[in-house]
Amino acid sequence: MARKDDQPKSVSPTILLALAAGIVGGGAVWLVMRSDAPTSLPGAVAASERAEAPPGVEHLPPAQAAVTLGNWHYDRQRWTQAIEQYEAAIRLGFDNADVRTDLGNCYRFLGQPQKALELYKAAQQQNPQHEHSLFNQAGLYAEVLNEPAKAVAVAQEFIRRFPQSSGANAAQQMIERLNDRTTNAERQLADWLAEDKAAKPNAAP
Repeated sequence: MARKDDQPKSVSPTILLALAAGIVGGGAVWLVMRSDAPTSLPGAVAASERAEAPPGVEHLPPAQAAVTLGNWHYDRQRWTQAIEQYEAAIRLGFDNADVRTDLGNCYRFLGQPQKALELYKAAQQQNPQHEHSLFNQAGLYAEVLNEPAKAVAVAQEFIRRFPQSSGANAAQQMIERLNDRTTNAERQLADWLAEDKAAKPNAAP
């Protein structure tokens, strides 16, 4: 859903994410983006877009103005500035699952995954039907926190709760990829142990 900067946001019915292959180990990077923004990769914004002036918000209530500016900074990967605006919006009473999730994404991109996880969970508590905050938890566990078992559990929960979502297929792909990665790691460990044992002489009785 296209965003109108002068209108309050509503929860999008679909998951907007980007899937890029090629990290170490052949895994997948599950990139999270703002709930109602076009899907893009960090760093892909053109210089001309970065240079444009922020939108005028003088006609908006202060809380909504902060969200609008937060969204504007987010779309340009200005994570610190977006955080300042989203946190101001929350203090001013504009506090919902979208804002919490977007704020969590900013912290994630700034290398603070625990803070991101805290905000994703808060968004779920505010609105259990908010798909993005649940899906983003799975991606965070999978690719940042290195907790594949938790990632699989959350992805399975996502599929159970949102079977008709466009994100359900992506969640299933995540599960399959993580399970394959785990199986390969276990096989490699078993092979290494077998080779190590064969290389050692038998211990004396």
